[in-house]
Amino acid sequence: MSSINVQQLKELIKNEPNLVLIDIRTKDEVVEGRIPNAEWMDMSDKDFMSNVAILPKDKTYCLYCASGGRSSMAAPFMETNGFSHVYDLRGGIGAWVAEGGEVV
Repeated sequence: MSSINVQQLKELIKNEPNLVLIDIRTKDEVVEGRIPNAEWMDMSDKDFMSNVAILPKDKTYCLYCASGGRSSMAAPFMETNGFSHVYDLRGGIGAWVAEGGEVV
């Protein structure tokens, strides 16, 4: 697992066609906005781990939460389950917004 910063994520979004962004925040957090094209998978959901485990393993994933804590725990789980290209956004959506990133 690699932690990446906002600029590195912007580069991935531009250059990685197999990138899947996953917002792992709660429903209450997500309604405040999320990164465009991000999928939502609530880490607090009891089925989160089993839902993640069935994702295609040939994609590149970047997980993010509010500040980076939850995503830094979820990304290693993906790696131990056969995912080879997994990133977490250092600082989460808070860093994204602070650096002018768009939210929808």
